[in-house]
Amino acid sequence: MNGKLTRETEIDRVSELLGLSEEINDTQTLTNQVEIGLPAASVEKILEIMYSQPELNIIPERAYRRAKAEKQPLSAVKSQILYDFARAYVVADRVHAGNGALVMRFLEKPNSELGGAAPMALAISSPAGADAVIELLTR
Repeated sequence: MNGKLTRETEIDRVSELLGLSEEINDTQTLTNQVEIGLPAASVEKILEIMYSQPELNIIPERAYRRAKAEKQPLSAVKSQILYDFARAYVVADRVHAGNGALVMRFLEKPNSELGGAAPMALAISSPAGADAVIELLTR
């Protein structure tokens, strides 16, 4: 763990966090990939980049293991959860200047501005939850 994101633009960084190729570098191609299903390796890539093991599973362990064992992409629903988390993580990483410890602290600490929810829990709950976390970070 404790890797760094190296690509330039925010959408490129989301793609990088998900372990996708550099050709997936705009919102449309990334959205298409999410709809098709992200590879199980996307979970591994996120965990590799994060500063520490998160308290919450981003997606259920069973779904990840099954996709990996069957060499199948994650479902569109699980892929959307990963995508939403990645969007929030990339903004938190930028706001905290790549300091992984601060990013994880922000993501896992309940936040009064989010109704007492931990940003990570909110980001993986829905696209609107991820948007709320991003909005808080960009204020």
